[in-house]
Amino acid sequence: MECEICGAGIAEYIIQVEGAKLNVCRDCSSSGKLIRGPPPKAYKPKPGEEPHASGKEEMEVVEGYGTLIAGARKKMGLPLEVLAERINEKHSFLERVEHERTLPDAKLCRKLEHELGIKLMVPIATGAAAMAKSSSGGMTLGDILDIELKKKKE
Repeated sequence: MECEICGAGIAEYIIQVEGAKLNVCRDCSSSGKLIRGPPPKAYKPKPGEEPHASGKEEMEVVEGYGTLIAGARKKMGLPLEVLAERINEKHSFLERVEHERTLPDAKLCRKLEHELGIKLMVPIATGAAAMAKSSSGGMTLGDILDIELKKKKE
């Protein structure tokens, strides 16, 4: 599609000029209020690079996070309202997190870890996930079935 202002180039932008929406090129995009820009370019890994290899380890929230948060908060003598104000979150939202009705995201976990001095995020590769990923030493469903069958025979 051509630019509706200058007629040249590819019109990747949509702008609004005096109530009219126009498809325009990059050069003409500053002529009005920008409504939509070009679509983001897809990430293409370099040769030899793994896709989505950011170097960061994937993390998950620990089990019993609500009890951990509530215990640390009470140990510090902080009412939930004060904690909510300190970390700039809603009291009702923190209450749902403490009762484990809502799973906190990474950003909230970092705020709570910093404020309460606790550890809420652990690498995914710990615990059961590590057992499932390892090819040796971990129990399989077949191993568990064998153990159960031996117990029944005895």
